[in-house]
Amino acid sequence: MSVGWDIIVLEILKGGLMTMVNLLKVLIPLMIIIELLMVYQIMEKVAVKLAPLSKMMGMKKETIFPLLVGVIMGVTYGAGTLIEMNKKTPISKKDLMLMGVFIYLCHGIIETGLLFGVAGASIIVVTFVRLLIAFAVTVILSKTPYFRKMDTEDLTGNEA
Repeated sequence: MSVGWDIIVLEILKGGLMTMVNLLKVLIPLMIIIELLMVYQIMEKVAVKLAPLSKMMGMKKETIFPLLVGVIMGVTYGAGTLIEMNKKTPISKKDLMLMGVFIYLCHGIIETGLLFGVAGASIIVVTFVRLLIAFAVTVILSKTPYFRKMDTEDLTGNEA
């Protein structure tokens, strides 16, 4: 028994279209929520409350806002925020590296959690485990000799 190419192509297109529709159901509301968070400065308010966590991870309290943006909104938003913030307040290489580790392990957490949810995974479990792993790895790395001896130069090469 054989199936014609037209049926195979039709099934591929149908499956791809359904996947795209499911992704759009998640991404469009998410982008609206993200814009509302930025417009009403909710991210800044949350960052102030989470500042003690940055100390636990071996970073200065000023790093929590770009870290939060990167974790929630993704690497691009986080990097943009980091670049703008560095113009106003220079960030040390140590803080930058630790932020990079955390964001690498745990970026775009809302989007990823929702996408895993569409695939059938538990959004809460996926989100919590990613946050926990990123936090633990960042704390452990901040205690290593490599990060402890890292100089205090900011991203522009000046002493912070």
